[in-house]
Amino acid sequence: MLNTQTLNPAVSVVNKGIYRIKAGDKLLIRNLNWSSELFPDPNQMATADGAGAGYKAVVRTDGNISLPELGLVPVAGRTRQAVADTLATLYQDLRNPLFEVSITSLRVNVLGSVNTQGIVLLEKDFLTLGEILAQSGGINYSEASNVIQIIRSEGTQQQVIEYDFQDLGNPLIMNQNIYDNDIVYVPPSRGSIRSVKYQRALVLAQPIITALNLTLIVINFIRLRPNP
Repeated sequence: MLNTQTLNPAVSVVNKGIYRIKAGDKLLIRNLNWSSELFPDPNQMATADGAGAGYKAVVRTDGNISLPELGLVPVAGRTRQAVADTLATLYQDLRNPLFEVSITSLRVNVLGSVNTQGIVLLEKDFLTLGEILAQSGGINYSEASNVIQIIRSEGTQQQVIEYDFQDLGNPLIMNQNIYDNDIVYVPPSRGSIRSVKYQRALVLAQPIITALNLTLIVINFIRLRPNP
């Protein structure tokens, strides 16, 4: 089901709220009070810039992660802060445990007429539209049409939120939250599409043109060559 709507700048995009961990998510768990991977090293206190590299865990299909000395710990359906608080309690025998839980698998796809297409990783639950565009090098206005779209899927439904370029100066739009699995799409203009098609056709035709030119050169050479 496709639901396309053009929103007034004063209306906010639907807020998904705080992200809740699900099966398949990749977690990075760090003990901020120690520089070792997860547990304190008696001979090594935390460095000046905080914790060590951290402990990596993938959420299993049953919603659990596997942790040293604890075994399986349920995390699906919980926020990263709730998981961090739980770990602080479960590992309370450590010296002043202070955990930070990051989700390293959250991402947004940025497509179309931007200077750098591709995937933007989310270091938190969301980034704003302005931050996403900044990380993509900004809009390529020479190729873009006059709209920008946010494509968001919810189960079997898909919502397309569309803004005109003239409204992008409105903070309510540039501060819209962009969430995991969203697509930010800047459609190219018809002129730029025609230009790309022409360039592709020219590239495909170039070998043929070159062959024809060589043929004409050979024919002219034979015609102009004096008879013996």
